[in-house]
Amino acid sequence: MTSYDKKLTSVIQKEWYYINHGSAHSFLFTRDFPFEIDQKFKLKISAERDNVGEIVRIHPVEENSAWNIITREFGRRSLRLIDHERMNDRNVESNKLTVQNIVSLKEGVASGKSKLLKFSSAYFVTGEADKVLRTKKELLEDLKKIGVKAENKRFSDVRVRNKIIGGQLDGVYLDLNSVSNMIPINHGYLFQENGTFYGTCEITGAPVFMDRSGFPSSHQLVLGMTGFGKSFFVKATMLREKVTRNVSLKIIDPLGEYGNVAKSVGMQTIDLINQEMNMFARVQFLAIKENVDRTLALLLTLFDLNNEDSGILDTGLTKMYEQNENLDFLKNYVKSRGAETYNKISPIFEGSLKKFCSGKNPNLTGDVRIDLKNVPKKLLPFYMLLSLDLFMRSEEESPVNLVIDEAHYLLQERVITSVERYIRHARHSRVSLIFISQSANDFLKYGPSVTIMENCSIHILFRHQVVSDDMVKFYNLDESLANFLKSGAGFNGKYSTALFYCPGFTTILRFQSSRKEMENIDGIPES
Repeated sequence: MTSYDKKLTSVIQKEWYYINHGSAHSFLFTRDFPFEIDQKFKLKISAERDNVGEIVRIHPVEENSAWNIITREFGRRSLRLIDHERMNDRNVESNKLTVQNIVSLKEGVASGKSKLLKFSSAYFVTGEADKVLRTKKELLEDLKKIGVKAENKRFSDVRVRNKIIGGQLDGVYLDLNSVSNMIPINHGYLFQENGTFYGTCEITGAPVFMDRSGFPSSHQLVLGMTGFGKSFFVKATMLREKVTRNVSLKIIDPLGEYGNVAKSVGMQTIDLINQEMNMFARVQFLAIKENVDRTLALLLTLFDLNNEDSGILDTGLTKMYEQNENLDFLKNYVKSRGAETYNKISPIFEGSLKKFCSGKNPNLTGDVRIDLKNVPKKLLPFYMLLSLDLFMRSEEESPVNLVIDEAHYLLQERVITSVERYIRHARHSRVSLIFISQSANDFLKYGPSVTIMENCSIHILFRHQVVSDDMVKFYNLDESLANFLKSGAGFNGKYSTALFYCPGFTTILRFQSSRKEMENIDGIPES
């Protein structure tokens, strides 16, 4: 009898196992693993045997270290194969397997689809002594069939005992996908209660269920080149969130792309070109200064105003809101302070743009799409900012997803501060802003647009032609992820992949739709 652990006080040690409190315990050490390990691995080995478990140690390897290890291990193992006459057949086979794995790891790390882990494990078997030895023999045979090399070590060897007790098992280098299929955890698994299915982790195949309402900020950026899947991704995920979270869906649609989605949901569609309203009406949840700034921003998108013009309008708008005056007050004030300024903005009072201050603002509660496809491009910043303003005024009982496609039109210096202001207020109104634009670089030009990026908890990056140094810094991209954005992300004909960020979770997301979902999104286009 011997005592080797404070927790085990009565141990009977045999050659191949030990007995503790009447139960036998024995171990198998794993040495090498096959080129690929599928998701059925656990079922074939551990899950079908109640008396078999696994001891695992995992050490993540940093990017720079990973390349050094891959280079070193490939060279060392390759040299062993050259000198195979001095090795027994088992070691030759083991080294061939390891070289295959190293080549696979190199390809995965280079493409950004995988990370390197140092993985060590041993199987332990418990039960009656004769059954333990029989199970170990069966386990060795089953492991051999699926390409796993294992060794039945003598437990009487003090070095073996110390490795087991101290957890210092010999390790191999594997990728995340293989490791997740060997042990009962899944890297890349995001499951939030009441979450919407967003796709699967490309690295492991694990599902991603996300509930944006659980994040500090529920806003989202979807960025990437035209034609690589970002708009389809937003359409599909918004339909899914409509079902799972019963959100009110609102869409600013500059190109008229969301007509079929609107039909599928039964949305109200509004054409602002022929709509009368009052864009000067005060927004109740904004302070007076904020109301002045948002109205002035709208005017700046319509008219070529200089600093003097802006000063006159700023003072006039402030007095109008402070004194609760009407538009006649503002009109007369501007006339009295600057005839040239009034001449510039006169179409808003008595010309072709009078409709924007001659009526009552429309009711935009419920599911609403603002169709801007007939708006000239030079006027899109105005119409999009106005649409955002009108949507933010609507009061909803349910959470709101507000989609802003072609968001780069709102990144002009004169407009962006108003957008940044609304994104801060949206958090308190249960409004989630979903910005769709062509490049993350567009948002990195101005301080306020960087603030917008920082206020968005969820980022989905599709194909980018240019990955700038600012992008690398903001998203902490390594070389493999930068290369993925330039050449791997996007739609490939069957599904799309994108770099996915949310608090505490980052992965390469694979997104795919069913035929029925595709019909609801890209069915017969609106005539």
